[in-house]
Amino acid sequence: MEIGIDASRAFQAEPTGIGVYATQVITRLLAAPPAPLRLYLNRPSPPEAAPPLPPGSEWRCLPLRRGWTAVRLRWELQRQAPNLLWIPAYRLPGGRLPRSLVTVHGVEHRFAPLAYPGRQADAVESFVMDTLRRAARVITPSETTKADLVHLYGADPNLITVIPHGIAAELRPLPPERVLPLIEELGVQPPYFLVVGAHHPRKNVPFLIEQFARAFPPAESSEVRLVVTNSDGELGRQLITQAAGRRLGDRFTALGHVSGELLAALYSGAVAACVPSLYEGFGLPALEAMACGAPVLANGVGGVQEIAEGAALLVPAEDPGGWVDGLRRLLQEPGLREHLRALGLTRASRYSWDRSARAHAELLASELRLAGNRSGVS
Repeated sequence: MEIGIDASRAFQAEPTGIGVYATQVITRLLAAPPAPLRLYLNRPSPPEAAPPLPPGSEWRCLPLRRGWTAVRLRWELQRQAPNLLWIPAYRLPGGRLPRSLVTVHGVEHRFAPLAYPGRQADAVESFVMDTLRRAARVITPSETTKADLVHLYGADPNLITVIPHGIAAELRPLPPERVLPLIEELGVQPPYFLVVGAHHPRKNVPFLIEQFARAFPPAESSEVRLVVTNSDGELGRQLITQAAGRRLGDRFTALGHVSGELLAALYSGAVAACVPSLYEGFGLPALEAMACGAPVLANGVGGVQEIAEGAALLVPAEDPGGWVDGLRRLLQEPGLREHLRALGLTRASRYSWDRSARAHAELLASELRLAGNRSGVS
C-alpha cells in the first residue's frame, strides 16, 4: 500500500503560504510515514532541502514547464496509480484517480472577486467544484473554510476534516540585541509596521498604504515606517509608486521574500504586524506574527478572525477610520502593545506543525485503510 503526494508546491525557494504548508507537513511525513510515499515533483531532480527518504519511498520527478497537473501528473497516475493520493493545493488531475484527498485552503475568490481579475476566479471556482465532486475527503485549515464550503457549495460536512496549520520553529520572539543587526541587514530601521505578503491583490496592501499615510501624514514629520515583504514584480512596483504619491519617501520599504530568522526578526521588532487582507481561509501571517510576539492589527474577517479574535486588534473590513485609529493607538500606547503581545503568544502556542502533521498522518492512514477495502480506483 502506497500514498502518492503532489509535492510540486513543497521545498520552493520562495514559498507562499501553501508552499510553507506543503513543505512543513511533507517534511514530517517523511520522518514518520504512515505508509511508503511516492512524491510527485514537477522538477528534474529531488529538492536539496528535502530530508532523506524513508525505506520504500521514492521521488517521481516529472518535469514539465506548463500544464503539469493537467498533463504530466495525470499521465503518470494513469500509468501507475498509488493506492491513495493527497493533493495539498486545490487541484486534482483529470481522469480516473485512486481514492483522493485534497486540501482546500480557502475560497477567497468568492469574498473578494475583484482581487481575481480575468478568468482567475473562474479557474479557482472550477478547481473547488471539481474537488468537491471527486475527492473522497477534503482537508481545510480552518472551521471558517469548512463552513464556507458547506454554506456556499452544499458540501457534506462529514467529508471535511479541519487540520489547522502550524508555526515554523524559527518563528519565535527574538531579543532586541539580535533583532537590530538582522533588520539592519534588510535596510529596516524602527519604529515600523510590518506587512508580510504583497504577492496577491487580495492582500489589500494599497488600502493599508492609504490609511498609513492618513494616520502619519508627512506634515507631522513622523518617523514611523511601513515595511512590506514579498513585494517583487509588478505589484511591488505599483506599491512603490503609490507610496511615493503619498509622499512617504523613505518611510516605505519594499522587500522581497523574507524567511527564517530574518522574518522572525522583522516580526519581533515591529510596532505591529498588519493583515489588511480582504479575506483569508486561514491567515498564516497573523499566526506567525503572534508567535514572534508582534501585536496584530487586522481586518476581522474569515480565517484571520477565527485565529486572532480576542488576541489581536481587529477592525471591521474596509473601515478606513478603524485602521487609522488602530495604527495610531498601537504606536502611541505601549501598554496596548504589551497586552496584545501576551495574548498573541498564548494564542500561537495552540498551533504546531508537529501537531498538524500528526493529524495529517492519522487521516492518511485512515483513508489508506478505506482504499484497501475497495478496488482503489474511482
